[in-house]
Amino acid sequence: MAGAGRSGGSVLSQLAYSLGAPEPALRLLVSILLGYPLALIHRYTLFGQLQYQHLFFVVSGLSIGYFNYGWEILHSVTSVLVVYGILRIIGGTLISVICVFIFTMAYLLAGYYMTGTETYDIKWSMPQCVLTLRLIGLAFDLFDGKKLDEELSQEQKKTALSKIPSLLEVAGYTYFPASFLVGPQFPMKRYQDFVAGIYRHGTETLQTKELPDCLVPGLKRGGLGFVYLGLYQIGTSFFPDCYLLGNEFQELPFWKQCLTLGIWGKITLYKYISCWLISEGVCIIAGLTYNGKDSSGKHQWDGCANVKLRVFEGASKFGHYIASFNINTNHWVAQSVNLF
Repeated sequence: MAGAGRSGGSVLSQLAYSLGAPEPALRLLVSILLGYPLALIHRYTLFGQLQYQHLFFVVSGLSIGYFNYGWEILHSVTSVLVVYGILRIIGGTLISVICVFIFTMAYLLAGYYMTGTETYDIKWSMPQCVLTLRLIGLAFDLFDGKKLDEELSQEQKKTALSKIPSLLEVAGYTYFPASFLVGPQFPMKRYQDFVAGIYRHGTETLQTKELPDCLVPGLKRGGLGFVYLGLYQIGTSFFPDCYLLGNEFQELPFWKQCLTLGIWGKITLYKYISCWLISEGVCIIAGLTYNGKDSSGKHQWDGCANVKLRVFEGASKFGHYIASFNINTNHWVAQSVNLF
């Protein structure tokens, strides 16, 4: 079913074979890279045009999803429509949060059950995981918007929604092409400000009719992603997954097994870091990631960073990995689960 909508599969298959990479992984990488020309098209043709931006993100996001998963992209469309119906009928209540949580988590778990194998597969359940967190977060933000101001934390005040967005707005937020497949996570409020040409950070607001100065920072971040992608490819040539299951590894002394396992684990994480950095580069170029000014008064564009490289590379305890790896999801959990 997933292959029904894929064009040019033979070319990608041959390229994947020559690179020694699975075709779904190469297809995912190509999809992430498509975000760069899409971000530039948006930057130079649609900046400031509210409704057209939503349509552009929906069409481009769904097209990328179809390129990867064929008609299985309808799983995410179904989730968006059902959740929007729940929010439209009983939005802004604890019941709506519970209903959205149960539905999206049950759908995701069913997807894992139907597609799961003994290996790590890139299937429609992967972006469905990103979508699940995004839709649950949307329900939480609407619930926070119904609370009194004094009941909210400073973080909740930044993301609370006073009214339910339109279906087109929710779809544009859902299928934003730079984050639809692998993240990063960000609240609806950030997306709304972004399409309106408003870049907020705390009490500071940057609003201009000119294009934001974020092109170079985005290209630098994306380039760093390619560095990590190269390190991953080189590392896996020396420490492939199958090596840990072979007799050669089993015959090593215990201390060498531990050392090899540690190196392999670090290399494996580079796979995720490279995808996040390349995706973040697209978000930066689009202008989504404004994060105030640094001590020298220079605008920062790291509001959607999903990894802190200096902390990660210099980690000396497990807490450093928690603080530096997949930080947007960690932040989402800390903020949303705070309800309970």
